[in-house]
Amino acid sequence: LALLGAVVALLLFAGAAVWAWGVFLDRCEHDPGRVRAVMCLGVFGATALETALVAHGAVRSWVMWVSLLTNFWGALDAVLRFPAAHDLESFFSLKQLFLLLTKTFSFGLGMVSFKSHLWLLLFLLVSNIWMWPMLYFMALPMDEAEQVVKDDAYDVDVLIRVWQLAASATERQVCLASCRSWWYRRLALASERSSLARVAICATSARHRRALRKVGRNV
Repeated sequence: LALLGAVVALLLFAGAAVWAWGVFLDRCEHDPGRVRAVMCLGVFGATALETALVAHGAVRSWVMWVSLLTNFWGALDAVLRFPAAHDLESFFSLKQLFLLLTKTFSFGLGMVSFKSHLWLLLFLLVSNIWMWPMLYFMALPMDEAEQVVKDDAYDVDVLIRVWQLAASATERQVCLASCRSWWYRRLALASERSSLARVAICATSARHRRALRKVGRNV
């Protein structure tokens, strides 16, 4: 009876998550950057939860390394390449399926006490493993013209991108410039929405302070 209740609760949880995700996608249908950011937070949250389970002794320690590998090479790689679409027979799709199966068996075998943590295993299988592909497919744009990234350089396996960053000084400079540009865009957006944030940002960022002064003179 307890197991049946846990299954029903998981189904309700999955249904609520799919509904909430659908509402969010309706609002951000043509904003892949925002969808990508939310999915990225989800990957980090799932990783933090799985690490916490290992720390509390519910899961064996070796599972954490499998989790980090599958979350980095699988989920994070998919998020960084979103909204690029891939064929089912592509290396990307086969890799994702292999990593999902690997993570599933790892958590199944890595539970310290299978009987006492069965409900926890079911929760992980639903929330942290098999629900992710469905949410990812839901997020892909319906228009095939939008199922591409702005630059083909972003539709590259994350391990290759890490190798390029480690081996090429030019790639590191480009990545640093991109991160800096993203950071200043967020600062500008925050300063536009809140006067308090503008004061705090200007007090800590000389570049942003000069930019605001320039805008003020132009006005």
